[in-house]
Amino acid sequence: MTIRTSVTLMSWAPQLLFTSRGLEMAKVGDSVRKAIEDWEKGEAEFAMLHACNAVDGTARKLRPDLGSNARFTGFVRDNYSLFGPMGAPGIDLVKTRWPVKVPYPKAAGGLPDIADVIYGIHRCTHGHGAELPDGFDLIADAAGPAQITNMEIEAGKVHLSDRVIFGLLAIAVLSPANIGQSVPVGYHLSFAGTAFPINEWWGRAEDFRAVLAQVSLPSVTLDFGDWMVGYLNGV
Repeated sequence: MTIRTSVTLMSWAPQLLFTSRGLEMAKVGDSVRKAIEDWEKGEAEFAMLHACNAVDGTARKLRPDLGSNARFTGFVRDNYSLFGPMGAPGIDLVKTRWPVKVPYPKAAGGLPDIADVIYGIHRCTHGHGAELPDGFDLIADAAGPAQITNMEIEAGKVHLSDRVIFGLLAIAVLSPANIGQSVPVGYHLSFAGTAFPINEWWGRAEDFRAVLAQVSLPSVTLDFGDWMVGYLNGV
């Protein structure tokens, strides 16, 4: 018998919209553009690939001394205050650990956090040209309704919301390392009913944190109990 947990979170949820196509951009800006275009076509896996590339390119600028895993997961983890409301609203991402096996998790305590899951499952799979493992497809709910985020978790499987694409893009766009990047006019993030033109928000992480602070969101630590015991025992 398969036990499935479905998590539906009621909160302000981001959308990433655009109105026009554009020319090739510098690496991070180009990855952001391609992620938006692929998501709009309904191609979530390709959008996730480009979103991960935007994060990896940003992290490489900040920590060129680190390997791919450490710099990617470290950058996501350092920006949970931005990534969380945009990609997994309502979950305490610092404390929550996920009941899946990933190689070399970097989170404190040795169990994978969401940064480890995104890197170990999505980034590495897409980056190596492999198929996404069963049980990790993204749930397509980012197009709306605006205040609902869905996730499905089983032992060994985690279906994240496709809002994580937008969470990854947000932390790349808002990083000061990417000041000077650009996307075509009309591309914007939205949060709590307000649009934020991407080209006006490159590098403005602190300003965006101030925006997020005006909206009250829950912060729930997910506890998967025996499933985590199974993880520790290699089940």
